[in-house]
Amino acid sequence: MDFNDTPEQAKFRARCREWLEANAELKESKGSGSNVPRSGEPSLADHLKVAKAWQKKKYDAGWAMLHWPKEYGGIEASPIERIIWGQEEAKYDVPGGIFEIGLGMCGPVMMQYASEEQKDRYLAPMAEGKEIWCQLFSEPAAGSDVAGLRSKAEKDGDDWIINGQKVWTSGAHYSDYGILVVRHDPNVAKHKGLTFFFVDMKSPGITVKPIKQITG
Repeated sequence: MDFNDTPEQAKFRARCREWLEANAELKESKGSGSNVPRSGEPSLADHLKVAKAWQKKKYDAGWAMLHWPKEYGGIEASPIERIIWGQEEAKYDVPGGIFEIGLGMCGPVMMQYASEEQKDRYLAPMAEGKEIWCQLFSEPAAGSDVAGLRSKAEKDGDDWIINGQKVWTSGAHYSDYGILVVRHDPNVAKHKGLTFFFVDMKSPGITVKPIKQITG
C-alpha cells in the first residue's frame, strides 16, 4: 500500500498549504489550537466569534464544505482530498469542530430529503457559519440503539408537539438548530414509527443543561 500523494493529490495539498499559509497562523506546539473553551479559558462567546469568522473566510474562498455538491457551493472533494485538507488545517491555530455536525450530517440530509424552500433557507447560513447545528439522538435510555428512544411527537393540527429528553448533545448550548429523531407512532415495530425533525433550539419549551464534567 502506497501512502504517498499521487501527483494530483500533491497539487491539491499544495493549494491547501498555500491558502492556509496566507490566512492562518501555525500552532505553537503539537496539540495546541482552538477547541471549545472550558473554565478558565477565553469565553464561549469569544470562541464562537472567532470560529464563525474562520468559517466565513473558508466559505468565501471555497474551502468551507469540500464534499458538498457544486450546486450547493462545494467542490465535490474526494475522501482523500478531505483527509488532505484536514491534515493541513490541523497544523494551524484555528477553531475546529463547531460546524462538523451541520456540514457533515445536517446539510447532506437536507440536500437529499428537504424541500427546496428548506434548502434555500438553511444550507447557505450553515455553510457560511452564520448558524450552528447539533444532533439530538441519544437519550438517557437510548444511546447507540436509537430505535430505543422514547421522545415522542404528536400531531396537533399543522404543528407537532414534541416531548422528551435528549442527552450527550455536543454543542447544544450554543447551537441555533438541531436535527431531532423522535417517535411518532408507538404502535409499530421500534425501528419504525420514527420521524426526523429540524428544530429551532430557541423554541419555547426547550431547556438545555450542559454537562460540563463527567459528574454532571
